[in-house]
Formats: sequence, structure tokens, C-alpha cells
Amino acid sequence: MEQPHNDNHRDEQEVDLVPVFVWIGNGVKGFFNAIGAFFKAIGHGIILFLIFLQKNIILIGIFLILGLALGYYLDTENKTNYSAQLRVSPNFQSAAQLISNINYYNSLTEEKDYELLSQELGISKEEASGLKSFDIEPSFSDTELLIEYDRLARRTDTMALDNFTFDGFKDAKREIDYEFYEINAEASSRGVLEKISDRIVNVKETGGIKAARLVMVEGVRFNVDIKQAQLIELDSLIVAYQDMLKSNRPSGNSTNLYLGDRESSDKLMNLFKQKQALLYDLDVLRDDQYGSENTVNIESQYIVQGAIAKQYIKLKMLLVFFGIALLIAVIPLVWRFLKAYPKATR
Repeated sequence: MEQPHNDNHRDEQEVDLVPVFVWIGNGVKGFFNAIGAFFKAIGHGIILFLIFLQKNIILIGIFLILGLALGYYLDTENKTNYSAQLRVSPNFQSAAQLISNINYYNSLTEEKDYELLSQELGISKEEASGLKSFDIEPSFSDTELLIEYDRLARRTDTMALDNFTFDGFKDAKREIDYEFYEINAEASSRGVLEKISDRIVNVKETGGIKAARLVMVEGVRFNVDIKQAQLIELDSLIVAYQDMLKSNRPSGNSTNLYLGDRESSDKLMNLFKQKQALLYDLDVLRDDQYGSENTVNIESQYIVQGAIAKQYIKLKMLLVFFGIALLIAVIPLVWRFLKAYPKATR
């Protein structure tokens, strides 16, 4: 007697599931219809844009020819000039003054004050008139910044670096805090660039720069003397320790060095590690000592004809004039739309 009742209940569940599947099917169908409508709208828009270009092909063609001609002219004009690139490393916190000097020279070229520019750089007014521009910007890579961060970590308490990550170190950098800078100068002749390369990085020793230089020179000299004394003492200690271990060597014909217990061998190994750390510190200090002889060190420089970086002038001019042509062609359409809009809204 209960079997018909169960069959009816199962049929009711199946009937109840039918609307669910219909709803899912309609949803999937609507989703794909929306995708199709989207791509259809994109295709329709592309066709309308092509029709718009076809109607204004003469106007757009004229502007493209003008842009290409101007691009060729600027590219040819650019190749008549020369560009110099210098990678420099300022010492004694002189980066701020170096940046100010380069910006000052650039402002003189923009103002065409060649008389004052010639006085500043020690060249003739005619040579100064051939200078086109100056600019400076930080030059760095993540590897170089990581080396700086490693130096900071070695000289700073470990506890102080717990909340100061490498990313935080990069974000905290100001324009005047970088180790290397790239200076670009442009002129009409190679000779004037070769003449001013050393002069544009010449920074006058202000009171702050002089104080920083004396502190650094004296500090490096003092630290080198300390490290060398420590190295002599450590070498003496290593020799004494080795003699002590040799005296504890068992008798016989064995030529192996007996290191005694494990603790003694670990202590000797730690002494060698300390010596290695001292030698590394001395190398860093000597680099600082020899690298601080000049206020600004020139790491590399070269002069090329034209721009150092590819500027793609012709392509840029084509795109600019193409945009201008589109703007001019769209103006009548917008004007007609604005005139017809009040009538359409009545």
C-alpha cells in the first residue's frame, strides 16, 4: 500500500526540479547571448570607425604626410647634434649641490644666457651657444640598491633592521640619497661636450661638503688603522692557538694535525672567520678611502651622435598628427549632434 505513495513523492520531486534546470538553461543561454552581443557591438563599432575613416581619408592622409615629414625633419635635425652621458658617484653628501648645478646649467641654456654659461663652464661664448640641454636623474638597479642595503645592515644593529625591509629601504630613498646619477648633455659639436664633461661635475666645496669630507676621511683612516691592528692581533692569536694544538699532537710518525677536542677546533675555525670578516671590512674601507679623493667620481662617460636613447620621432609625429586629424574630423559630427539634440528631446 505504501509503494504508490513513494512513487508519487518521487514524481513530485522530479517535477519540482524541472523549473530549476529550465532556469539554469536560460541563464547559460542569456550569458552566451550577452557575449555574442558584446562582440557584435565591438564589430559594429569597428565598422563605423572604418566608415568614418573612409569619409575623411583625404583629411587624415594630409595630416599623416605632414606628421611623417615633420618626423623626418626632427630626426634629421636630431642627428646633427651630439649627446654625452656620464654616470657619476657624488661623495660627501654633495648630490644635492650636483643636482642644483646641472639644473642651473640647463636653465641657462633655456634662457640662452650663453655669456653666463660660458663663465660658469670656462668656455667661449661661441662654444656655449652650441649647448642645447642638461639633465640629471638617479641611476640604479635593484642589485646596486641591495648592495647598499647590505652595507647598511652590516653597520647597523640587527634589532634596528627588523622593521626596515629592503622594500622600505627603496621607498625611503630621496632624490639626493642615491649612490649613482646619470647626467645627459646635448650640444651641436662633440668637441664642446668633451671639453665640459669634467667641468659640469665640478662641485664647489661648501661648508657642509668640507665638513662631510673631513669626517669621512678621518673616520676611514681611523677605522683602517683599527682594523689593521686587530688583524695583527688576530694573526698572533691564530699562530699561538695552532702552536698549542700542535703541542697536544700524539707522538709517532703521523703527519696529521691533531686538533684536540671539538671545542678547540671550533674556536680555531671562529678565529679564521673573524679574520675573513676583518679582511672584508678592510676592503670596503679602502674602497671608501680611494673613492673619496674627488667630490664627484665619474664612473663612465661616452659621446654619440644623435640621441642616446631611441626616441622614435617619426612614429610619435605620425600618431600625434593622426590624433589631430581625428579631432578635426569629429568636430563637425559633434556640432551637428549638439544642434539636433534639442529637437530630439522635445
